[in-house]
Amino acid sequence: MSTQPASPTRAEVWRGRTQSPLGRLILIGIIVFVLQAPLGSVDDRVQERQARRNDAVSEVTGKWGNEQHIAGPVLRIPYQVEYTSGDKDAKQTTLTWYAYFLAQNLQIDTKINGRTRHRGIFTVPVYVADVHLEGHFAAPDFSTLGVDASRIDWSGAQLLVPISDTSAIQAGSQLKWNGVDVKLEPAISGDAHWQLTGIHARLGGMLQDTKLPDADFSMDLHLNGSEKLLLAPAAEHTTAHFASDWPNPSFQGSWLPKDSEIGKQGFTADWSFSYLGRNYPQVWSGSQDYSSELGSALFGVSLANAVDEYRMLDRSAKYGLLTVIFTFGTLWLTEVLARRRMHAVQYLLVGAALSLFGLLQLSLTEQIGFAAAFALSALGVTAMVALYSRAALRGTRHALIVGGVLGGLYAYLYTLLQAEDYSLLGGSLALFTALGAVMFVTRKIDWFSLGVVSSISSAPAIETPPMAE
Repeated sequence: MSTQPASPTRAEVWRGRTQSPLGRLILIGIIVFVLQAPLGSVDDRVQERQARRNDAVSEVTGKWGNEQHIAGPVLRIPYQVEYTSGDKDAKQTTLTWYAYFLAQNLQIDTKINGRTRHRGIFTVPVYVADVHLEGHFAAPDFSTLGVDASRIDWSGAQLLVPISDTSAIQAGSQLKWNGVDVKLEPAISGDAHWQLTGIHARLGGMLQDTKLPDADFSMDLHLNGSEKLLLAPAAEHTTAHFASDWPNPSFQGSWLPKDSEIGKQGFTADWSFSYLGRNYPQVWSGSQDYSSELGSALFGVSLANAVDEYRMLDRSAKYGLLTVIFTFGTLWLTEVLARRRMHAVQYLLVGAALSLFGLLQLSLTEQIGFAAAFALSALGVTAMVALYSRAALRGTRHALIVGGVLGGLYAYLYTLLQAEDYSLLGGSLALFTALGAVMFVTRKIDWFSLGVVSSISSAPAIETPPMAE
């Protein structure tokens, strides 16, 4: 009777399974899953720092001036209507309604002096704007509104200038109406159907023959603001010219400029509008409310930084898992092709180095900018992983391959981050190319022979004792 060999222990079974290529691949997958926690924490840290930057921006702009929206000027004239209640008493009440008139033509000339303010390590773009408004109002015609001339209160005529942040208006702002200086006053009030804040001027003293005549006007506004300056085409025909020393403008709003020039010394931009292209009329009255449409039909410029660093960091963090997969895949292929072995702990250490890339990049970006931070972080992590791989894989050539793949991956990632519109195409091509490369280098491997390495498969067969006769 032959002796039955001892069964393999659990440790030997586990060791045998994890030494096969498939077993190693499953183990690497588990490690990648574990690394999603530190990779996700980097993304959370980016969001946290971005929120802190936004708080710093709000603090600076709240004291200097918020983004400015100018939607005027608009001529407002009150008139009376008789209202009869619908109850049994049928009481008649006199109500005050308002008619609104926009200018026939409006020329806007704006000069923006860009500046920066700092709150801690954060930089906030702000500006000082000199806005010159010039144009012509036709004599208000109430016949199109069906309002009797005797009901018009010409003495209550006002010129409204909607401005989003009036607290940032500086000294020197003035209005001329037919060549006569008119005092500008704070706030806009008197009509529940008017939604915009701003300043106004009383024109009742400019009356002639009991009604407001045609008038030319000019207005100079000096105001602080931050990030954006937007205006509305508040005339039958509006033209606008912007000039600034800010080198990185971003044109905003419902219309782009018809002409613009951008250089290192600043930019200029020109717009031209017809009232046919907007969704509010030249004249309206009563309970109609077109102030919200007027306040939202804006054009202008944003003085945002050329690169939103936190948006770039957020996009970079989302590629962290892909970087780990590519690097681990390279290490696994090196194990298979060169018949080397790396312990799970070594994979974890390499994964930890790759996870630190995002945190290192975030901390450096806030000090030296995104491009330099990305380059230094990529260089440091690549060098660390390559040197460690040289010891783990016991070969300089293998370390150069791992370092070359990781360095090339970071270089390609930076290209994708810069070309946002082509990131999907670039990512798809990268995955396709990587898969093709893996298939090419492994095309001659006999996976069946590599799989027979476990102690279970190599154990001698158990002999069955002969049956008694």
